[in-house]
Amino acid sequence: MSRCALSLSLPAVALCFSMAALGQSQAPGGAEPVVKWETACAARGCLMQTEVLRGDSGDPPDRTDFHEYVGIDVAFERSTRKPAYFAFHVDPNAQRDEGISIAFTKAAKSDSGGTAKLDISDCDEKFCAARVPLGLVKKGRNLNLLDKFLKSDHVVLLYMRGGKQYRTMVPLSSFQMDYQRVMAEFGAVGKK
Repeated sequence: MSRCALSLSLPAVALCFSMAALGQSQAPGGAEPVVKWETACAARGCLMQTEVLRGDSGDPPDRTDFHEYVGIDVAFERSTRKPAYFAFHVDPNAQRDEGISIAFTKAAKSDSGGTAKLDISDCDEKFCAARVPLGLVKKGRNLNLLDKFLKSDHVVLLYMRGGKQYRTMVPLSSFQMDYQRVMAEFGAVGKK
């Protein structure tokens, strides 16, 4: 389920209109990617989105319930080639006061310099979201999410619901491939 229509209140996501979807990343050997990112571009920039079934966390997720998916949006401004925002979407019943914690891993090791607790900015009947303008977390030590997404193997999202932790690990290799294609697209448009 795409959240594009749900995110239209954000200026950078006005991109959702007149979308020209780019192809999906391929995993090594031409296999399907582990995580598919949908990419939509318009005059102002591009929006990359993915949704992943949440991790087991002690009880198996229900694939048929869209609340059981976590989503990540990354919007890029064409003029700056930089992120307009990152957004992380979780279950609408997530505990707002606990926020969404994120961490990054590289070669199965946790990156202690790449963790942050994000405030949940809004919730509705479909999801709760934590948005990070410009992809820069400025709590405690600064964290550049684009840099972490490009240099890490996984991002781990953690949220609480009913006093229970829900963890999901999202591989970033397909994001890294799609990001390179989006930046090449920006370059090709700029040279016309």
